[in-house]
Amino acid sequence: MSCKVHLGLALACLLLGSLPAAADPSWSQIRAQSSWTEHTRKQHDDAGEVTVLKATVDGVECWRADAKVDVDSKYMMDVAMDIEGTVDWASTAHVSEAKILSRSGSTLEYYQLLDVPGWTLAKDRFWFVRGRVVNESGSTSFTWQKLDEGGAHDTVYAEFLADHEGAIEPPINSGGWHFTPVADGTEIRYHICTDSGGQIPQKIQSMATSSTLPDTVGDLVREARKRAK
Repeated sequence: MSCKVHLGLALACLLLGSLPAAADPSWSQIRAQSSWTEHTRKQHDDAGEVTVLKATVDGVECWRADAKVDVDSKYMMDVAMDIEGTVDWASTAHVSEAKILSRSGSTLEYYQLLDVPGWTLAKDRFWFVRGRVVNESGSTSFTWQKLDEGGAHDTVYAEFLADHEGAIEPPINSGGWHFTPVADGTEIRYHICTDSGGQIPQKIQSMATSSTLPDTVGDLVREARKRAK
């Protein structure tokens, strides 16, 4: 999140407590979902008007942020796939560590650590995920889904846990960036799915998420604009 970039999931990670086991929605389920309802709209300095929507996909609360910007989609994808660079360019996400563990064709596996601000009284969050590029009829997506206990990187996973005692891995983490080229730029759709459980009331989670997703999109747009110059 998007936790993505997992940027949009950054906020949700701050709010998640102990969650019941559930399955991550797949990218095909997320993209096929037709029950998205508008939650709010916000004007952002870098992303322009961002529309935030929500839906339930396979029993999991999912969020979507839509925007249209005057930047070529190739720069958008370049930033979305700059996993290790999120430490620098994702200014609102507080990613303090990021490492690509493997790369094969259009698939890469990696981990990131979210340094949760102390004032939240919440623990740091991390995620080991598999990302991949998906081409869809003229548009392109970069998607991700949680690896089970680090997947093939179980040794790295164990070392990470030992080095970051207390950090929590959200049990639900799937989503993606979707870029569609248009005549004057790019239409962006950012998706992130998390479990809606935890100790914070759902109403507060929804309010916080709706205010954070525009910043997630704005971080990516701002960096893409820099690279396009």
